[in-house]
Order: sequence, then C-alpha cells, then structure tokens
Amino acid sequence: MGIFPTARGFLRAPFLHGCHALAFLSRLSLIPCRTEEELRAATPWFPLAGLFLGLVWTAAGFCLFHYLGSYAALLPPFPALLAAWGWLCLAVWLTRGLHWDGMADLGDACGSGAREERFWQILRDSRMGAFGGMSLFMGLLGQWLCVAAHIQQEHWPALVIAPAWSRITSLWLAATTPPHGDGMLGRIVCASMTPSRLRWSLLWGAFLALILLPCGIAWQRLPLLILGQWLLHRWFATTARRHGGISGDFFGAYIESAQLWFLLSLL
Repeated sequence: MGIFPTARGFLRAPFLHGCHALAFLSRLSLIPCRTEEELRAATPWFPLAGLFLGLVWTAAGFCLFHYLGSYAALLPPFPALLAAWGWLCLAVWLTRGLHWDGMADLGDACGSGAREERFWQILRDSRMGAFGGMSLFMGLLGQWLCVAAHIQQEHWPALVIAPAWSRITSLWLAATTPPHGDGMLGRIVCASMTPSRLRWSLLWGAFLALILLPCGIAWQRLPLLILGQWLLHRWFATTARRHGGISGDFFGAYIESAQLWFLLSLL
C-alpha cells in the first residue's frame, strides 16, 4: 500500500513540469507556470512541449490539406500552400507570437549596428523598425514555403518534429552561452541547464534526428542539418557574448531560426 503515494508523486512531478513547459510556450496548458522555480524545473520539458505542439499544428495542416484535395486538379500547389498557411497561423496563435517577437527585436538590434547599452535599448524597444520587419517577413515567408513543400511531399513527421527540434537546440544554446545580467528569462533558462541536462538534451536531439530516417528523409540530409545547426548556434552564441550575454529575445529568434533551418535542410 505504501508504494502507491510514492508512485503518484513520481508521476505527478513530470506531468506538472510538462504542463508548466506547455503553459510557458503556448496557450494550451490549464496549469500556469507562475514562479521561477517552476520555469526552471520545466525547462528540460520544452522539447516534449514542442513535440505536442507539432502534433497539433500538423494535425490541422493534414486535415486542411486533404479537405482541399479536390482543388489539386485545378491549382496543384493551392492545397499545400493553404494548409501550410493554416499550420503557421495556428503556430503563431498558440504560441502568442512569443518567438517571432524575439526575432523582430533581435533583427532591429543587430541591424542597427549598435553596441553595448544602445544595443539593449533597441532590443527592448516594443516598437518595430525596418530590420525587425524584414526579419519577420523573411522568417515567416521561409517557414510558409518550407512547410508547404513538406506538405506537398507528405513529409508529416518532419512537421511534427520541427518544433521539438528548435526547442531542444535552444537548450544547447542556453547551456553554452552566459545570460545577460538584466535578462530574467536568460538567467533562469541558462541556470537550469546543468551538465546532466545538457547530455540528455543532446541524446534527445540525436534521437529526433535518427527517427527521421525511417520516415522517408534521406540520410544525406542529416549531415546538412547538423552542420547548419552548428553554424546557427555559433552565430547566436558569438553575437550574445559580444553584447554581454543572452536574453529571452535571443532564444525566441533562435527557436524560429532553428525551426526554419530544420524544415529547409530536410527538403
């Protein structure tokens, strides 16, 4: 009899951490993430939350694609393009545009060429400038076209895994880059990435890459995926160190950039 409370507690903690991760990354969880301790404990569960989000977005895209299948004879790209638009709209709405906001802010800050405190003033400014607008346009257009291409080829597993991949690689960035002194999110996420958690996240990343092989993705794509991800990681880490550390906007821009590269490299 005594084992049941222990088992319930053992299962309850991962469930709560997963719900907190989903609450922080999206609108879906009914259990909000309120404290720093909850966010720190939820950080390793970001990839699983991303996998769940990928399932939701891809299920919607799958239904829309097959619902519009009758138009394929008249306008062959139309069902895939519209289904990809639905996939992307749902992704933006469910995540509250959290990561795209970071891409716009970082685009403005990096595009300005500012240094030191001026860089951070631009990064924190809620108004969007020309470089932020261009970053959003190119990122959204790129993801829309890549998602459409995967839908046209019916590479559904790649669309499910993409959000998980981008969120697990953001943990690698957190583990290898110092946080900016004034950034609460950067400080919390970086502090949560212990060496053991980094090892687990690397194993999860390798697992996600390898399960693509039986899903119809050519093995030659995997070296390209890893090389591009390493270059992306290097650029973000170098840029963050040059400006004094990483913040939540860096993570948001990195997640959307990693998701775009994942989708592009597997085409």
